[in-house]
Amino acid sequence: MAMTGKRWIDAGEAGGIQEALDALPEDGGTVHIPAGRWEVESTLEIALREGQHLFLVGEGRASAIVNGDTTRAPLLSIVGAIGEWWPDLRITIRDLTFVGNHDSGHALLIDHPNDTMIDACFFIGHGGSAVHLISKGTNATVRDCWMRDCKRAIFAENLHHLTMHGNQTRRLNDGQVQAEHVYLDRNCREVRIVGNHFAYGDAEAIILDGTAQHVISGNTIEGFSKGICALGCRDLAINSNYLHAPVGIQLAGECNGVTITGNTMINTTEAAVLIEDAGGSGGHVISSNIIRKSVYADIVEDKRQGGVILGDSSNCVVTGNVLEDVTDDAAILGLGGGGHVISGNRIVACAGEPVRLTCEGWCAIADNLTDRR
Repeated sequence: MAMTGKRWIDAGEAGGIQEALDALPEDGGTVHIPAGRWEVESTLEIALREGQHLFLVGEGRASAIVNGDTTRAPLLSIVGAIGEWWPDLRITIRDLTFVGNHDSGHALLIDHPNDTMIDACFFIGHGGSAVHLISKGTNATVRDCWMRDCKRAIFAENLHHLTMHGNQTRRLNDGQVQAEHVYLDRNCREVRIVGNHFAYGDAEAIILDGTAQHVISGNTIEGFSKGICALGCRDLAINSNYLHAPVGIQLAGECNGVTITGNTMINTTEAAVLIEDAGGSGGHVISSNIIRKSVYADIVEDKRQGGVILGDSSNCVVTGNVLEDVTDDAAILGLGGGGHVISGNRIVACAGEPVRLTCEGWCAIADNLTDRR
């Protein structure tokens, strides 16, 4: 395709951001948002065609796009190539600040986000998601963004090969009541949530809703009601995270094949790992985790410390964990199910029984070191 039109478009010279987007040539180009406060009252929109690449770039915190709408409309709506899994179309959004209000909608709404990168952007105060990715898409990355006082940080549906890393999320004192910070629907596959810091939300940090084949690794998750909540999920790797929440990791419904390894779970007052309504599903590996009260436990009001609750799951392996100062009736508890292997755990100074399994099937309990004779 021959190049047409100007490929570097300055929003100031074009007469505004929408005018700059409208001027994008057929083969794409760069739209630059200079430093300044750019106030908009209606959604900025662009629908891209096959081969029409978009690089939308600002000057970091200095380039602020402000949503004045109060009808839940998004600030910026981008539509990719409809109906395509692998279009020749790349979207990059970098070094911009998106400012919303509690009655506005999503900051970024991207439909068909194929080959999309959102990089080093700042989001604050949006009544919807900071980043809302819908319909279907592949190969998207959200990295090194700061998302504060947004209803959600990242929402994704039917998205394959999404990577989130280096992002920071947080509520704002006296800000809006937040939903979960990250939501993946059942059609998302092979998502990596790696090296982020999710802090101080009002609900869950991460909800995985009936989805599969993800890696959640190396994140700091603190100050939520639940850290990671998997609802009817399978084939997940959850490892090397720091979790500080009443429930560290919840597996609810028919979850299968979840690996929970090498995590540090601090002040998980209700449960470090909570498996509920499993109906005999399971096949999980829970290994090499540290479960204990924090160094600040003496100054927090809730003195409880939960352990591992297997519920009515089956065929789980719980091995090599350190459980310390668990206040539950049992540090490791199974109710129903069966086929578990519970071995090689160090259970220290726990208030109740080290292990209690009231399972329907055969289980193996061996070589756990406890403080009881």
